[in-house]
Amino acid sequence: MQKINKINQYLLEKYPTVWNTKIVWMLLAALFFHIVFFIIGYLSHIDPVSLQKYSVRDDYFRNGVIFIHLIISVLLVVGWLLMMFKNNGFKNFYPSSKGKLFGQFVQYFIIIFSCTTFYFSYMVGFRMFINNKYPDSEMAKNIDIVNRTAPFLSQNIESYTLENRLFPKIFSDLYCENDIEKIDRNKKFFVYYNRIYQYNSVYSKKSFRKNKAGDFIPNEPEYSEKIEPAYSETDIERKYSIFYFKKEVVDLSAYIKTTQPSFYNFSEVFYDYDFTGYNDGALENNYYDKNSPDYTLKNQKAFINKTTTELLNRKKPAELEKLFSDFLSISKKYRIKNNLDAKKWTSLIYSKDNPNFEIRYFIKDFVPSSRFEDEPYYESTVAVDSVAASYNGDGVQDSVKLRIFNPEINRQIAPDKYVKNNTTDYYYVSESMKDLLKNVDSMKQDDFFSENIHIYIWIAFFLSTFIFSFRITGLRSLLFSVISAGVLMLLVTLITVFYGLTFRGQEEFFVSYFVLFIGLIILLIPLLKMDMVNKTVSSVLVNISMNCFVLLIFLIFIIITIHQKAECADTITNIDYDYPYDDCNSIIEYLSFTLSYIILILGFIFMYFYTAVLQKWKAMPE
Repeated sequence: MQKINKINQYLLEKYPTVWNTKIVWMLLAALFFHIVFFIIGYLSHIDPVSLQKYSVRDDYFRNGVIFIHLIISVLLVVGWLLMMFKNNGFKNFYPSSKGKLFGQFVQYFIIIFSCTTFYFSYMVGFRMFINNKYPDSEMAKNIDIVNRTAPFLSQNIESYTLENRLFPKIFSDLYCENDIEKIDRNKKFFVYYNRIYQYNSVYSKKSFRKNKAGDFIPNEPEYSEKIEPAYSETDIERKYSIFYFKKEVVDLSAYIKTTQPSFYNFSEVFYDYDFTGYNDGALENNYYDKNSPDYTLKNQKAFINKTTTELLNRKKPAELEKLFSDFLSISKKYRIKNNLDAKKWTSLIYSKDNPNFEIRYFIKDFVPSSRFEDEPYYESTVAVDSVAASYNGDGVQDSVKLRIFNPEINRQIAPDKYVKNNTTDYYYVSESMKDLLKNVDSMKQDDFFSENIHIYIWIAFFLSTFIFSFRITGLRSLLFSVISAGVLMLLVTLITVFYGLTFRGQEEFFVSYFVLFIGLIILLIPLLKMDMVNKTVSSVLVNISMNCFVLLIFLIFIIITIHQKAECADTITNIDYDYPYDDCNSIIEYLSFTLSYIILILGFIFMYFYTAVLQKWKAMPE
């Protein structure tokens, strides 16, 4: 205690402003709690099961840590205010220069910011744990094993049907038509129960033309001749679109040994952080989901298909068993729920009477005891398309068409029943593995700082201006200022409503300029004509100016944005949609989060120069 008193005495003699704000002790207290939250973050997800859910980044808010954060922050700020308010040099006419006043405000900001940002310490600890526990080299190796093993989990029959196949390369280059209305019966097609497949070569044409709705349309002569594109790709900036049209049917009988669901057809990427959105490429797909024209993803799918095919063609059960053993070891380490055995799993795949590796078993994707006993598994894994629904009685005409393509359909087993009959007692919760991998990568790569820092910056800034206002003008003036601001808001709202009912139209322009006009009057009176009002009224104007200046700056950017949007709308109305145009972005959209920092810097600059106004106000007679 004696040491603390000595430090306080030293600060009082050498740095009275620092002593007055108690910033040294507050930063030490904040540092202690930042270390505590760092440790909490580091230890919060030691159990891999805690990573097996959607977006663990939000656990800070879901698990109640945020409430501990708020309680500690409130106690720190309130305790600091109680200590600081014992000494108010400005109120008691101690000499205070502009620099000292502004220095106090900056110290308020630093103290509040340090006492409210424990979230970042938690996340830094969390990220450090993830980096140490799940190093990149190990995760890359594990993800490769998981992706090579995933084809053999056979948890969804739709992943093994013929339209998924991308290897050999000819499958990737062709378009697989599976719409029964568009199949050419006079040329080679393939049938699996109620699914019809026909492969076509395609040609492409780039188009910049748009219709009046702003949608891209094909060039001539396809547009005039009403030739429907097989699928299209639109530039992510919407400057052009590439349309693909069917050319001729290609017979792939030499490659297709069976039309039944087969391991040879699997081409999905179980996990890749870059493909979690499945639309991150330069072009977005409008028509054709199975053969996604996001070529980076499509090449990854083709690689999985190629790897699986080559592994099956080698016909070495020992190699497959080794892969399964490695996969299950990873699953055990990450505590993924399953009851698989590498040897028995391998025996399900290799069979002398199954040379085409058709799907003969299905693995549950959930722990059976966690669901109702009478819940049919196949309903959650098999999608019934419109063709199947038609055959089941929704359309007699469609069922007749199906019999034309597949006369044996009545003697064949439907996909949903096939899944139900061949579902084993084995299970593997694959979603848990996906969630874990995604959460690990998310914690390593996502920028949680830039996304959240603005909230804490502005909490600290507005609290600082509010406390600074209290220190300068006192509680009475501050309460009058709050009431006055509320009355002004009500007045603006009523006038805006009256304007909207009377004139109807462009209310956003009216209210924006009206608020700007009022704000400028409040700001300019203390700057230019402080003597024209008494000290109490001027204190209200001073407090509103200090607390709302940054909002006034933001309002100016809003007004600029409104004008840009209006001009853009007029431009779009008058353009010819057969030609491309660039969408116009507003200044707020262009600056994005940078605008927050710009306004913050302007706010600090304003507070520095406004301290002269505060000194002038203090010199006014009571």
